[in-house]
Amino acid sequence: MFFENYVFGPLKYGLSDLSKLLKGGVYYGVSIFLLILGIFLALYPYASMNLHIFGTATNSLVFAVVALFASLLGLGLLIVLNGYILKMIKLSLEKSLELPEWANYWDLLKNGVVFTLGIAVIAVFGTILQNIITYFGNDSIALILLSMIIQLIISLYIPLSVVNFAHEDNFGAFFDIPKIFKMMSFEYLGMFIVVSIISIILMIIPMILVIFPLIGFFGMNMYTGPKMLFIASPLLLVVALFAFIVFSIVAVYVSFYSYRAYTNYFVSKNLEKIEEFNHEL
Repeated sequence: MFFENYVFGPLKYGLSDLSKLLKGGVYYGVSIFLLILGIFLALYPYASMNLHIFGTATNSLVFAVVALFASLLGLGLLIVLNGYILKMIKLSLEKSLELPEWANYWDLLKNGVVFTLGIAVIAVFGTILQNIITYFGNDSIALILLSMIIQLIISLYIPLSVVNFAHEDNFGAFFDIPKIFKMMSFEYLGMFIVVSIISIILMIIPMILVIFPLIGFFGMNMYTGPKMLFIASPLLLVVALFAFIVFSIVAVYVSFYSYRAYTNYFVSKNLEKIEEFNHEL
């Protein structure tokens, strides 16, 4: 049951509708591209070699506006994707066997904002707590270990808090600490480790595909000069584009898989509570 609930079942679920998976991959890829483009456009005019070209106030303002627009659009697409994942979790709580439809984008955006905000608050709190410990730790091994334990607890806490929010449909459910801590167990820790390992394995090949053309680009620029780089650049561009598309699709698939596994665990714990309640009656 362990591997069926947390490995094979969720992996199969993520492939239940390839068109929906591909659409999610496209949204993710475009969002990352826009965010990178926004950062590039924001910094490019201020590079020392470009100051004489883009150094005027007007040109800098144009770059800043375009950079802001690209970044906001990219962030918006990521938030929509988070809203879709939340919708997927809600349907998974009802034991749906297929990925949800990509529809009602305004609702996906609104729900995605709450989803993203909840995770951000928890992550920021954990980071602040770790920084406080590190600041006063004076390189103490005990406090360094404590900081690592806090990071592990936050990593374990976030998935269950997200599923609990989807279940309760209340922002406060993110911070129902007693309930979420009570749901943690050695089974959950084992499942978390297995899901993390599988996610890493799934991402290794796409990451290598992304790194390969970058190594080729910088290597050729260093050892063969601009002329050879110009000849090979179209091929490197095609390889990089293909790698980025594969990376985006697999990244979304990993999100679908992992949250399906966490939802299955959440459901199993709720069923245990119901069975205990019926037994007491």
